[in-house]
Amino acid sequence: MTLSPGIQRKLTTILAADAANYSGRMARNEVGTVTALRQARAHIDQTITTRGGRIANTSGDGLIAEFPSVVEAVGAAVAIQRKLNASDDGLAFRIGLHLGDVIVEGKDLLGDGVNLAARLQESAPEGGIIASQQVVDQAQGRLDAQFQLMRARSLKNMPGDFAIYGIAADGVVGIDNVQDVLPIAGAPQDAPMHQDLSAMPAPEAELALKRYQRTRRFSMIFGGILHGLDLLTCFGTFWSIWPLAVLGYLVYRRRNAVPKQLLIKNGL
Repeated sequence: MTLSPGIQRKLTTILAADAANYSGRMARNEVGTVTALRQARAHIDQTITTRGGRIANTSGDGLIAEFPSVVEAVGAAVAIQRKLNASDDGLAFRIGLHLGDVIVEGKDLLGDGVNLAARLQESAPEGGIIASQQVVDQAQGRLDAQFQLMRARSLKNMPGDFAIYGIAADGVVGIDNVQDVLPIAGAPQDAPMHQDLSAMPAPEAELALKRYQRTRRFSMIFGGILHGLDLLTCFGTFWSIWPLAVLGYLVYRRRNAVPKQLLIKNGL
């Protein structure tokens, strides 16, 4: 795909933060809520800057920030929640983290990478943090925090199902429903066969792709031979329909086991 002139892309770590129940608090106490938001934003802004990040987009009680380092982004998220959760009457925030491709529009960040970070933020508990697989791959074992693998789920207006992780650390609110948490070494048992790339470990995704490609090549070659033999017989073009249907079904099953983004990447 050819980009339009002036469109700039980059890979970055996106932090999406939004105040929880902001509208409800405003309805009860406007002045107190605005004051709490100012105090929270002062801490958030300072932490982001200290960790080497940059605030890109802001909208009322929410913001989007970017970090060149995944580890620093996770560290910033933990530090933000630790401070905000320590306040008895502070404004609680939800945070989502994702490492992805974005479009740079002036000082703002746009694109699916930003949208995914925002959807992860919406899935986080109040005072908690949710991260994508890409973030965990880069940050696991480098911080004093644990990543809790959760069951694959769909996110609003995002195609496919995603494996997401809750971040467990001192001062950070953990996952509310423990039934959602899976062992890190395990895979989501109730996830559908067709998954987004972020919901499937890279080796498994590549293996699924290779299986699909082998089955596809075999079906094209063997199917062509069967159809050719069918045309040469006196029975017309009917008996080959059944083996061709079986081959088509096998190809369909193998294709559905491959993440959609990987299919697009390989022109399939």
